[in-house]
Amino acid sequence: MKKIITVVIALATFAAAPSYSQSNSFETLYEHFHETTDVNCFSVSGFLCRAGLWVAGEHEFKEAIEKVKSLRLITIPNANFTAQGLSVRGFKKVLSDDDFESLVTLREETNRIEVYLQKNSNLKNLYFVLVEDENTLTAIEIKGDIDINKLRKIALENNDTL
Repeated sequence: MKKIITVVIALATFAAAPSYSQSNSFETLYEHFHETTDVNCFSVSGFLCRAGLWVAGEHEFKEAIEKVKSLRLITIPNANFTAQGLSVRGFKKVLSDDDFESLVTLREETNRIEVYLQKNSNLKNLYFVLVEDENTLTAIEIKGDIDINKLRKIALENNDTL
């Protein structure tokens, strides 16, 4: 799983593209933190994500995200939350108010990964992934559909759980 998150972050750092739609949750994070110290925000089209995964040799993962339209990523140092009197726990309430449902929570050493889904009947689904470590929160918003069965197959091959 750590490899997958690393690939997604690497893709976001080499190619920026405009975002076509965002959740209120992502907007909230962006508005609060985009001008603060050490915050990075990127936007990548689904096509560029798949192209990057193809180049990286991650063909199975590329196939799992064939219907992803766009990805937005923001990294925020935990100190920035503290400086504004905010918390990651408080942001999870924003996700809930924005109709995101928790799908899964994973723990890997000192990291915590949470995946949320906002189902839209007339639009593509929105996934929201929070990756917390000791010093940083990384929030990833994915617009489109992800083939969970293909991700499970990848996880089983790598002896991970999903």
